[in-house]
This record gives sequence, structure tokens and C-alpha cells, in this order.
Amino acid sequence: MTPPDSQAGVPVASGSRLLLVSLTTLGLLACAVPFIVRAAIAVMGADSTTPIEWVPTTFPPRQAYQQFTSQFESGDVVVVSWPGCTLGAPAISRFIAAASGTAAPRDPQGRPWFESIVAGSTVLERLMAQPLSLDREAAIDRLRGMLVGPDGETTCLVIPFTPEGLSDRRRAVAWIRDTLLQTATTKASELHLAGPVIENVAVDEASGDSLRLYGAPAAAVILALTWWALRSLRYALLVFVLSLLCVGVCFWSLHAWGDRMNPVLIVMPLLVLTLGVSGGIHLVNYLVEAAETGPRRGVAARAIALGWLPCSLSAGTTALGLLSLIVSELEPIRVFGFHAAFGVVATLAVLFLVVPGIFERWPISGRADHAAVESAGPSWLADTVVRRAMPITATAVVALAVAGFGVPQIRASVGIDTLFTSESAVFRDYRWLEEHIGPLAPIEVVVRFRESSSLRPAERLDIVREVGAALETLPGVSGLTSAALFLPDLPEASGLRGTVQKAAVARKLESNLIQLADMSLIREADGGQLWRVTARASALAGLDYGDFLRRVKSVVDPIVVTHGGSDAGVAADCTGVLPLINAIQKTLLGDLFSSFLSACAVITVVMMVVERGAMAGLVAMIPNVFPMILLFGLLGWVRLPLDIGSTMTASIALGMAVDGTFHFLTFFRRGLARSAADAAATTSEAVADPPAIRSAAVHEAYRHSATALAQSAIVCGLGILVFAASSFAPTRRFAWMLSLLVWAALIGDLVVLPALLASPAGKWFRPR
Repeated sequence: MTPPDSQAGVPVASGSRLLLVSLTTLGLLACAVPFIVRAAIAVMGADSTTPIEWVPTTFPPRQAYQQFTSQFESGDVVVVSWPGCTLGAPAISRFIAAASGTAAPRDPQGRPWFESIVAGSTVLERLMAQPLSLDREAAIDRLRGMLVGPDGETTCLVIPFTPEGLSDRRRAVAWIRDTLLQTATTKASELHLAGPVIENVAVDEASGDSLRLYGAPAAAVILALTWWALRSLRYALLVFVLSLLCVGVCFWSLHAWGDRMNPVLIVMPLLVLTLGVSGGIHLVNYLVEAAETGPRRGVAARAIALGWLPCSLSAGTTALGLLSLIVSELEPIRVFGFHAAFGVVATLAVLFLVVPGIFERWPISGRADHAAVESAGPSWLADTVVRRAMPITATAVVALAVAGFGVPQIRASVGIDTLFTSESAVFRDYRWLEEHIGPLAPIEVVVRFRESSSLRPAERLDIVREVGAALETLPGVSGLTSAALFLPDLPEASGLRGTVQKAAVARKLESNLIQLADMSLIREADGGQLWRVTARASALAGLDYGDFLRRVKSVVDPIVVTHGGSDAGVAADCTGVLPLINAIQKTLLGDLFSSFLSACAVITVVMMVVERGAMAGLVAMIPNVFPMILLFGLLGWVRLPLDIGSTMTASIALGMAVDGTFHFLTFFRRGLARSAADAAATTSEAVADPPAIRSAAVHEAYRHSATALAQSAIVCGLGILVFAASSFAPTRRFAWMLSLLVWAALIGDLVVLPALLASPAGKWFRPR
């Protein structure tokens, strides 16, 4: 490659200074690599946060859940069974002995991993012993759907975790599996584990596997597409490596701020990489255009003058879209937004510091041969869009209106059906356990009696029985645990005999209150007495938890009122994990709208300032909100629930969509000024044709930006789409939804936007 030749108008040292800046930046990045690698290893090696940690400690539903678990027992359990796990099976006793004896697993300070383990066999023995003395069939019937399956023989183990076990949950779950393989069965495929702890571990493993399995293929696809777009392997590698280093900067940022890994962050490296490569493609294209339309000397300075504003605005608005996620109350979304925005801004800075100086010294050659081929498609599309501007605009408006009616129907979910695919091992285990044991989603109702309440224990038991009976009337609810499970049924006889029998039950109840407290069914707390009623519903039924909680309240509240309500010192609350899940789902939905609206408002203001007019800014935002309203409106119409991954795509896609809009409008304004000047030179202002001027400007914008916009959309869309093969459902949905939004945004930028500009709405755009 020959050195730059001398040209007038650009200082001789400008190229040398830019090259020095490039080499210095590369040197600093090379020195930072060991620190980046160390931070990435530390972040990836840490356990992910659990769903309860996704919300702040001040979140009222989290506080209520933690109060419930402190009063009764940990909600972090593992439910396990296997073929042959039947009542009286010796393997059950062997496992309980191993998990609770002197050799039981403990943390380095000697604190156990597990609390008292519950098994169907041990509870059955308690029901058959004094004072209840039920016969075996009656006792099994009481446990059916909770600890005993429909066949009356298959049972399960319920293993509650201590805080110490939960903090090391991966090893604890591995210990459970290994011990069961030694004491119960030799086939790992026969073990079926479920529960919140299993979900947390499975989320950790599935999200981590997604990055390990699909990270390298996605990176290879992005590199290959970048090479195809730039027609230069050297510059494809340069842009790719610089973007990859900025992904490492994101990990350093995570480590520096003390944030932990979470399932959502798994897609952050890919997103930052694709956005960095996309920005690099635009920057290199600006450099190539400057090289092809002017002297060799000073090409980098001219390209920077041409592209710094649209590139900066593009990266800035993408960062704004990501930063809008920090309004979320959920930690994974908030952390993702902050660090991904940091990575996008860092990538822009690194690209401008390195690429122009390198290009000044070693430019790309041979691209002019492809110019005619690359402009043929955009020219044809420009002609089509300009001719049919009004029908296209009308169609877009109607589509937005129809989709908009579906937006209020959007619902969110953090249930197991939105975390794992139906082919996953976790889903299969849940299905097996619900088929052979019973439903696994707990519905907790706590009946509270004030200390001043005059209701006697027998009367309190009556209320608990009625609450349990009411819960069993709800569709999909089966199995019931309460103090009534361990007490005789109330006699049906009336008169003196019935009174005597009821008095005997009352005496038995009063003598067994301590035993019921030991079983976490009754608690003395807050100056009163708490009675717990637990029913179960299917975890795989896709329940609308908000609606379900309302139905629980509708059957429980009348019972409380009948027995005197607050006047008698009695109240009932639906508590436990369901209200927490429902609150998180509502927060997800609120985050979707609040982050999108805040990003939309800020970006609209930026657009108005850049376009120098309120109406111009509003018109320019139409193709940017077009993809989001279209996709999310469709999801609302079909009632497909959003998960924690798909919730973020609206704000991210909005920031990415504005990228293309800024690049297209940059060349449109320049074409507008040139066309207006040409018209003024050939005719009087009175007979100038504004629609013809706008049409010519649209054609020029197509020629200069359409190819780069299509290339960056293809790179981003296909690179992200690789993760759609992930078995972790949030990652899968994030990938295909963001890919669809990227391509829909391309349609917005290359079809809807130019149609608006060529229509009467284009009158609001004026040349600089």
C-alpha cells in the first residue's frame, strides 16, 4: 500500500496524528485485556441472582413473602420422586438419614444445607399414630394430591433449604442427585426434581449453556456477515475485535459495580457485539464514500465530518433506549440496561479512535466496482416507494391502529412455562411429578387471630376447615394441608352425643397445639395466632395469577365475614409465593410501558432538536414506533405472555430503529439542500416543485444509506437469531423478537420513512 499522497487543503500531519491516536488506543486496549479477562471470569463464575432477589428489599410483596417464610418455613424447597418411591420404601429412610445425620452436608461454618425433610411415609405414620389413629386407607386419602399420588402408593420427598444451602444451591442440588443415585436408583433419568430451587439452578445452567453453546457460532456468523458487508477481511476483523473488546469492557463494568450475573445478562455480550459491528459498518462506509468522492489525502477527516453526527446520534439513542430500562424495579432488567448502554457508548468511542486513523494509512480499495450493483436495488425500491407514497403511508397508519388495539391485551409471566421449553428436563420433571403425585404450585392462606380474639381453638379450626373446603372448590386446586389434616373429622351427630364428640375433638386440638406448631401449621406471632392452609394448583396450567388470587379472595373473605371478621379479631390473607410472582409479573408489564414511553419521549425530543422542528420530529418517530406497536400489538391479540427477556426488546429495538432513521435523514437533508439549490439555479422559486425536490432527496438518501442500513440489519438480525435455538425460553424469545423488530425497523426506515418524506408530511423537513 502506497503512502498517502500530498493534497492541498488538509494538513500533512493530520493523517499521522490520527494514526498515532489509533495505535495508542490499541495499545491501551491491549494493556487492559488481562483486567478484562479477570473481570469476565469473576462475573461468569458467580451464581446468578434468584427471582426473589430481582426485586428490592423494600418491595412490599417481597417483604410479605419473607415475613411468611420467617413465620412458617422456607419456601425454597426441592420436591423429588422416582419410580419406586413408594410408601415405606427403604430408600426414603436411607436418604433422610444421609441428609440429616452427622455426615449431612454443611457449609464451612458447620451450618446444615437442609431443614427437616418431609416424606409421605413419615407423615403417614404420624396420621396413623396417636392421638389421631387413622386407618391406613383414611390416612392415605388425606395425603392424596399433596404427598401421595393418585395410585395411593407413589410418594415424594420435600427438602427445604436453609439460607446456607440456598447460597450454594448448585452443589446442594448435585449432592441430592448423587446421594439418591447411591441410595434410591442407579438411573439418573429416573430422578424427577422440581421446586423453586430446581428452577433457579436450571435457569443458571440453561442461561450459561446458551452463552457457551451459541456464543461462538453467533460470533462467527457476525464476523462472516461483517466481512460480506465490508468486502474487506482486514476491516471486518478490526471492527469485530474492537467490538469484542468492548464486550469485555461491559464485563469489567459489571465487576467494578459489584453487580452479579443474571439470566438476562446472558444476551448482553451478543447485543453489544452486534451493535458495535453495526456501528462499525456505518463508519467504514462513511470512510469508503469519502475515499471514493474525494482525494486520498484527508479521507479520515472528511469521513469523520460526514459521519460523526449520525453515528453519535445513533449510538446515543440506542444507549438512551437501553438506559430507559433502569427505571425498572427488577434488578436483571436494570443492570442489563445500564451496562449495555455503557458498552454501546464505549464501542462508539473506540471505533472513532481507532478505525479512521487505520483507514487513513491503509484504506480499502476496489469497492467502486460494487457501487453500481449495490445502488441498483435501492434505486428500484426508491422509485417504487416514491410512486406509492400515499398508499404505503395509509397502510402503515391502518396497521398501527389495528395493532394498537391489541397492546392493552398484553400480559406478562414469570411462570415455569415462560422460563423453559416443553422439551426441557425441568418441564418433563414437573409433568411427571404432577401426574404421579399432584399439583406443585402452592396456594397459601393464613388465617390471623388477634390476641384479643374470643374465638376458641375449636372455633378457629372450624374456620380453617371452611377455608380449606372453599379452596378445593376452585378449578384446578387439589390437595390440602392444614391443622385439620392431623385432627379427627368433626362428628355429624347432633344432640348430646354430637356435643360430647365435639368437646372431645376440642380437647384433643388444645392438647396438640404445640405439635401442630412444630409442623409449621400454627404459629404464635405478632401478638396473635396464625393458622396456615395450603392448597396446590398445577404449575404447568398457565394460570393468570392475578385472576386466581382474586378468586381465592372471593371465596375466603365471605367465610371471615361470617365468623365476625375484624370485630371477632379474625382476618385472612393469601400469601406465600403466588402474590410475589403476581407482583413481579405486574412489575414486568409496568416496566415494558414505562421504559418504552420514557425512551420514546427522550428520543422524540432529540429527534425534534436534530430535525429542527416539532412536527418533523414527530413524523420521523412514526417509522421507529411502527415495529414495536406492530409486534407487541400482535402479541396482545394472540395473548402470548411476555417474559423477562422479551419485555426489554421494545426499548432496545426503539433505540436501534432510530439508528437507521438518523442515517437516512442525514443524507435526505443533504439531498434536499442539493436538490433545492439545483432547482433554484434552473428555475424561479415561484415555480419550484417541492414534491419533486423531496423525491430527488429520497433517491439520494437511498443511494447513500440503503445498502449500509440493510447490511447492518442483516448482521444484527442474523447474529442475534442464532440464540433462538437456545433451550432457555427467555433467551430464545429475546432473540427472535429482537431479530423481528430489527428487520421490521429496516422496513420502517426504507419503506415507511421515505413514503412519509415523499408524501405531504415531508413538507415539515427543510434543508439545513
